[in-house]
Amino acid sequence: MRIPVATYRLQFTPDFGFPQAKAIVDYLDQLGIADIYASPIFKSRSGSQHGYDVVDQNQINPELGGREEFDALIEELQERGMGWLQDIVPNHMAYDGQNQYLMDVLEHGTESQYADHFDIEWEHSYEDIQGKVLAPMLGDFYDRCLERGEIQLSYGSQGLKVNYYGLHFPVRVESYAAFLTHEISWLRRQMGRQHTDYIKLVGILNTVKNTFPSLKGRERRDQAQFVKHLLWELYESSDEIKAFIDQNIEAFNGQPGKPQSFDSLDKLLLEQFYRLSFWKVGAEELNYRRFFTVNELICLKVDIPKVFDQTHTLIEELVKTKKINGLRIDHIDGLYDPLGYLQRLYERTNGVYTVVEKS
Repeated sequence: MRIPVATYRLQFTPDFGFPQAKAIVDYLDQLGIADIYASPIFKSRSGSQHGYDVVDQNQINPELGGREEFDALIEELQERGMGWLQDIVPNHMAYDGQNQYLMDVLEHGTESQYADHFDIEWEHSYEDIQGKVLAPMLGDFYDRCLERGEIQLSYGSQGLKVNYYGLHFPVRVESYAAFLTHEISWLRRQMGRQHTDYIKLVGILNTVKNTFPSLKGRERRDQAQFVKHLLWELYESSDEIKAFIDQNIEAFNGQPGKPQSFDSLDKLLLEQFYRLSFWKVGAEELNYRRFFTVNELICLKVDIPKVFDQTHTLIEELVKTKKINGLRIDHIDGLYDPLGYLQRLYERTNGVYTVVEKS
């Protein structure tokens, strides 16, 4: 076991990544530094200045230079006999559109393969968030944000999205029915009932309406991806369908000053597996465990073996290949079973040097 003697902490940011760190290795070596103590280096929310808002634990943050630059930095350190102590974040991830695990949960609810990865109380005492995840991200009360046009619907290659400034949320496939039904008579007049693309669109609509209520688990998720793919193909290949979808987006997004113009969007939002709300509501109605009082950090159930495995694959690899010589565990006091976590980590990393914060 390598035990650090003299460490030097590096706070990585998009402006100070692996190439910048490599440039000061000689200076640190001359100072007598034995090991770099690194802030989180795994993919975090875009622009993160600290790295604790992780969105993917199994990818080296590309904003810091990615895997290639990281390996080059490690090679430079090892040539000088220097090591690497890595800060890791097992307790939480960013509540953000870049967190694909969480977005899968917000799109598919309890049918998501990641539904049990996050510490969510699906059967909350408040009826209006039962089976949903509270999303307390709004800067004002929901109805005010809606009627000011701050919450907007968009469409792209990944399907329909709900947007609030820089935040983006998926739309469950069942909600495509109301969206595609809106003003479909206009499209029928433009294309005719027998047009091949119109028939394809109606087929998609019928699938959404009649098939999805009976689908579960992986079958549901696969079918959702298939439907979204077909719809995007039509959008790209048919001028009429593109115009139809673009017009519906505009209609659903309403007009500020005309409250009733937001009724369709409001109804769509109420159907989702999440409920947008004023951030202050989190103090009373929160149904997920967060990091302290930070709504934007949602906690993981890392005590479940499959969640541990999914979030520690790259960490294990870097330890076993000796690119990382030690671990510093961030906020272990937030875990359900800190001792159990440390025992599992010890087994998976062959007892690498480990220190913990707030034990």
